[in-house]
Amino acid sequence: MTGAASGIGAGIARRFAREGAWVVLADVNEESVREIERDIRRSGGECEAHKTDVGSEREIAELFRRVGERHGKLHILSTNAYWAAPKNAVDTSLEEWNRCMAVTLTAPFLCSKHAVQLMRVTGGGSIVHTSSVGGVVAFQNNASYMTAKAGVIQLCKSIAVDFAADGIRCNAICPGIIDTPSTRSDDTEELRRLRMSKTLAGRYGTPDDIASAALYLASDEAGFVTGTAMMVDSGWSII
Repeated sequence: MTGAASGIGAGIARRFAREGAWVVLADVNEESVREIERDIRRSGGECEAHKTDVGSEREIAELFRRVGERHGKLHILSTNAYWAAPKNAVDTSLEEWNRCMAVTLTAPFLCSKHAVQLMRVTGGGSIVHTSSVGGVVAFQNNASYMTAKAGVIQLCKSIAVDFAADGIRCNAICPGIIDTPSTRSDDTEELRRLRMSKTLAGRYGTPDDIASAALYLASDEAGFVTGTAMMVDSGWSII
């Protein structure tokens, strides 16, 4: 579970733990991911936390090495980490572009690469990558982020096709506006009006809204679902 220290990633981690999963938490923010670990354990869940910069191939490889050594198998992968430079294509530097791609797109690719090898041991598994409504429809001044999130959707389709024979499914979730610390950090009155105009439910989504979708896609109930991009956006993509 990457990006597990806050927001959507933490919400999915808590939900999976409540449902009985042993959850491996990974995030670059060690203090925060350790707090999520303590919170889950206080609630009776089972988990372990690892400080991991998913922008580093070495640290991703080390994370999966530890999982393999301790557990010997993996049933579910959920990736949620991202990095964004809220700029248009002209104003985005190459350094910003590369960092966004590394964390938001390359990390899901590398995590999938390692996860597939562990899932083969158990006869299959489910990969759920968090994309975004921004991977499907455009909004201003997010060139690198939208490109990376669109790539996540195509990555899911590629994995679904290539590893179906191994019993591995892969799907993307495309959240709309979700009430997270990241959202609240830039939620000006003007931006909130715009976001609410794109949300048919009349409210922001919650991390648990996304966790419900992730839980379904990870479960056997979604055994006939693979290679899809599930919109959990309260209609943003259709308005």
